[in-house]
Amino acid sequence: MSTATERWAEVAALFDELAELEHAVRAQRLAALDESDPALAAEVRALLAADDTPNPLLDGELAGVVVGIPGVESPASAPAGKTGPWRLLRPLGEGGMGVVWLAERIDGAYEQQVAVKVLKRGMDTQAILRRFLQERRILARLNHPNIVRLVDGGMGEDERPYYVMDYVDGQSITRHAADHHLDVSARMRLLARVADAVAYAHAQLVIHRDLKPSNVLVDHQGEPRVLDFGIAKLIEESGEQTQTGTGLRVMSPAYAAPEQILGEPIGTATDVYALGLMLCELLVGQLPRQRRGSTPAQLALEASQEVTDRASTLAARLTGAQLQALYGETADPRQLSRMLSGDLDLIVATALQREPARRYATAAAFADDLRRWLDGRPIAARADSPGYRLKKFMRRHRLGVAASVIVAFSLIGGLGVALWQAQLARAEAQRADLERGKAERQLARSERVKDFILTLFREQDPISRASATARTPVALIRDGIAQIDSSLAGEPELRAQLLKDLGEIQISLDDREAARATLKRAWELQSSLSGADSIATAEVLAAYGDAVYAVGDVPASAALLRDALTKLRQAGAGNLPRAALAESSLANIELVEGSNAEAEKLARHGVEVFRETYGAEDIRVASRLGVLGKVQQEAGNYPDALASYREALAIVARNNGEDHVRTAMLRTNVGDILRVQHKYDEARVEYETALRIERAQLPDDHLFVGGTLLRLGDLQRRMGNLEAAEASFAESIAILGKTPSGQYAQALQTYGTLARAQGRFELAAQRYRKSFEAFQAATGDSVYTWITALLEVSALTAAERFVEADRLGADALAALARVSPDDRYNNTFAASVVGSLRLAESRFDDATPLLRRALEGVQAIYDKDHAEIAQARVALAAALLGQQESALRGEAAALIETAIETLTRAGDAGSEPMLGAAYLERSRFHEQGGNLDAARADVVAAMARLRTPEYAPKLRQAEALARKLGAPVGGRA
Repeated sequence: MSTATERWAEVAALFDELAELEHAVRAQRLAALDESDPALAAEVRALLAADDTPNPLLDGELAGVVVGIPGVESPASAPAGKTGPWRLLRPLGEGGMGVVWLAERIDGAYEQQVAVKVLKRGMDTQAILRRFLQERRILARLNHPNIVRLVDGGMGEDERPYYVMDYVDGQSITRHAADHHLDVSARMRLLARVADAVAYAHAQLVIHRDLKPSNVLVDHQGEPRVLDFGIAKLIEESGEQTQTGTGLRVMSPAYAAPEQILGEPIGTATDVYALGLMLCELLVGQLPRQRRGSTPAQLALEASQEVTDRASTLAARLTGAQLQALYGETADPRQLSRMLSGDLDLIVATALQREPARRYATAAAFADDLRRWLDGRPIAARADSPGYRLKKFMRRHRLGVAASVIVAFSLIGGLGVALWQAQLARAEAQRADLERGKAERQLARSERVKDFILTLFREQDPISRASATARTPVALIRDGIAQIDSSLAGEPELRAQLLKDLGEIQISLDDREAARATLKRAWELQSSLSGADSIATAEVLAAYGDAVYAVGDVPASAALLRDALTKLRQAGAGNLPRAALAESSLANIELVEGSNAEAEKLARHGVEVFRETYGAEDIRVASRLGVLGKVQQEAGNYPDALASYREALAIVARNNGEDHVRTAMLRTNVGDILRVQHKYDEARVEYETALRIERAQLPDDHLFVGGTLLRLGDLQRRMGNLEAAEASFAESIAILGKTPSGQYAQALQTYGTLARAQGRFELAAQRYRKSFEAFQAATGDSVYTWITALLEVSALTAAERFVEADRLGADALAALARVSPDDRYNNTFAASVVGSLRLAESRFDDATPLLRRALEGVQAIYDKDHAEIAQARVALAAALLGQQESALRGEAAALIETAIETLTRAGDAGSEPMLGAAYLERSRFHEQGGNLDAARADVVAAMARLRTPEYAPKLRQAEALARKLGAPVGGRA
């Protein structure tokens, strides 16, 4: 062993010994060491000082610690051959401080393969040496069968420290579960063992801080092993939590707890959060929320505002392929969703609470709840209500409970008659007291709401407010709810009403998860006070349904809203504004589910109720008209939708002025309808006016601005201004991509259509696929998702990738038949896309009935001179000509002539390539009939018009036909 190696071993041993001592005892030992070896004492003192710094390496930016150090080495440049008694075989991975190698023993002592971590060359600052030593020291104190074990350590011949760990030959926990198609119970048992290991580490005062699937490997015996304590932290003696610094934290952003990203105190609850994420990913193959930020500021914003989806909701959205990859061919998404709903959802949600104090107190408590679920016992995360415990008891003891119930009913029958008679006698005496009490409660409610409003204004006054800085509206409402709970514990009716009021305000403030929790409490409390079927309970239930819709759980929201409306109607309150609001929310859901007629019925009734209640010119009526217009637009009823939007626009302008932001929103809706009707110049005026208002009234990166740019870009594409469209889309995607949503999915879809217009069909297919995935995440198995799939089919067809197009087209047709069987627009579009695919495959007999159905559909949707009808006629004519049957030639000729007349009459730039396609088919018609001069004239006319990138495949067909006919191609005969 070299002198340097011996010296390092001595320094490391002293550091390990002194780091654990009280400062006073440590000072005495260092003083003694100063007398015997001052240089050694100085090195140890420097490492100890680095260990005591308030902002160690982990919590700050790496560059700040290693300033001036040259580029970090690659694994290939690490020590060659061996280090200590270990031969280095191949690199396994690389971290910030060191490279991990697969190694084997070479000194003959024993045979063993291990993982050796060697400090990188140049990473020898005091802070990093301290970090490396602490990592070794942390591993040395952990001795658990599910945690990798420290085997050895020392200094290599190149004077770099190393330490040796067990080598785990296995897969990540998620990959292992998927490859072996483990069922839910097996996955829970596996993670419970991981949680046990983490709990053990916590008991040894070690927080891992970077738990994720890649740091939990499952070996060939099925045992999980937790590894990579490279950024673990010892829990300070002063308390369980440690404060991070302000720099960029060394962590995995996707798996980091909010407090890690926001620079808040770190504790054992941080690892519990990571275990919750791992559980969700194990169960449904994805995380319950996505972080897309690339900077600390963006990540911090996402972490402070993010909302997590329930595991059961994610399970319900899984495609068949995704589910089979996780659980095998027999898996059922509905069955999985039902299994995860309830207790498992609650376990995941408890582990993922934003505030660490609201999570499981320990990893052991988390593991205990996993095993409680496995055993069918009540979980600790659920409120310990008698009803819940009774339900669990009944499930475990069905036979005994059944016998007891028979006896109980016989006793209750006789008692019930006596109780009913006594209740009748009390009812009359209580009626007067109820009316008086109701008036007193309403007065108290008004006073409390007034106090909240006054408090809101006082928060803006530095002198009047209680704290140095003003609370945000979100914090103010949350504090108000806490005050209600503490001060109105003895007044449950007033507490229920105020919780409803404040919960609805939380929805308006976009505090969605908090709103759902508040309104659920209000509903449960109101149910216990006035009964499940009362008007008051139904109104709170409707508000709760709105909150559930706001967090994205559409199926649960639909059930709640339908239940609330049924109760309100049965109680004679179906014409109240609260019922109308519930109908508007439900109309949006019915629209997504493809029930257009029911959606319009609900939305129209909402307009009627608000007109009757508030008057025809009230601004609130405009909001209901906007919902109605949206429903009519999505159903393809454009004239009525345009009338609804314009009526709403006039009401807003009269109440708030022409330049109010709400007029901009309605103008974009009007522009959408005009754009679909190919009234491009009129649509451009609406979009540009809306964009001018929004840029004047809103921040540059507001979602409304992004949405209007998206619409304008699509219009510019349709008008042939592709360069302007690219600029509009780029700005729109940058804005909308910050908040993944249905609107972002729409942006990706229209961006794909731009690529198609540019003739970049492969790129278009890729963008449509991303849009499909975004729609699937936002809306599940919806009409929007599968219409986007059909767009991808059309791009694949243009790219001549027919096998993929066939497969996806079949999936899309089956899905639309399931989610929207009677929708005219969707069925028409599906027939057009798949018919065009069959035409491109030269399967003319299969294409003809589909394209005939598509023509019938567009004729019912659009007016007779619409370009879509002309296109459908040309496509059907091509299929008829392809069959080369004389009986079909007359119909084909009539279709082509009508299309040419329509497109010639339109005379706009967008119609020119469509007209070129019509001339191409007429050229084929003449060629089949032997009129070669007419065929040559038409093919030349076709080539002159098929010059846009999107029509390049048609141009190639025309050029091939021209060569066959001897017509000039590119100036040559």
